[in-house]
Amino acid sequence: MNKAQTDSATEAPAAPVDERASDLCVVAELVEIQMSIARATQREALQAPQPGADYCQRIATVSRAVRMTLLLKDKLSQEHKEKRKAAAKREAAQEDFHDLRVKLAMLAAAYEVSKDNEEIQRRVTEMREQLERPEVVELIEASRAPVAVAALCRRWGLPVRVERWLQMADEAMEQLGFIPPRDGEDDEDPPEPRAAAPRRRKPPDTG
Repeated sequence: MNKAQTDSATEAPAAPVDERASDLCVVAELVEIQMSIARATQREALQAPQPGADYCQRIATVSRAVRMTLLLKDKLSQEHKEKRKAAAKREAAQEDFHDLRVKLAMLAAAYEVSKDNEEIQRRVTEMREQLERPEVVELIEASRAPVAVAALCRRWGLPVRVERWLQMADEAMEQLGFIPPRDGEDDEDPPEPRAAAPRRRKPPDTG
């Protein structure tokens, strides 16, 4: 996936994750301060004890504060890990959706230009093989969906009906239960289409 898609996928969770990391730094500083107090109390008790001072009580108070702070640190640390994991899952879902959407769009194009069932089967089989080529996978990952579909249509001599192919892909994905993430990639004007083939009613074979 390209940088723009990656940025849009991770932009929302970035602030809370960074904020949680900052909180962990503050808690770590609090622990160090409390330990400094404990060490200073120990030195005073051993080297220059003050009359009437209850050093056991002081140490107990500091120890309790340290334990509470460490519990807070553990809680924040766990939340930080969970948020980072959730952000990674969102990014992976965005990439998976993008890849599947482009491939379904190309299968739709292959289906639409076919004249009969035999040609449909041949074109769809060939398209699946072509879509697994390393250079094609790299192109899809590096490009926004309209750009990738347009480029692949031109490469394989298919009509550049980008909006139509992506619309068919979205309809197929909805039938499969996918909820599309909104990254605004279709807000831009699509590439200028070429002559269109006759429209067919049956959706592409995704089986």
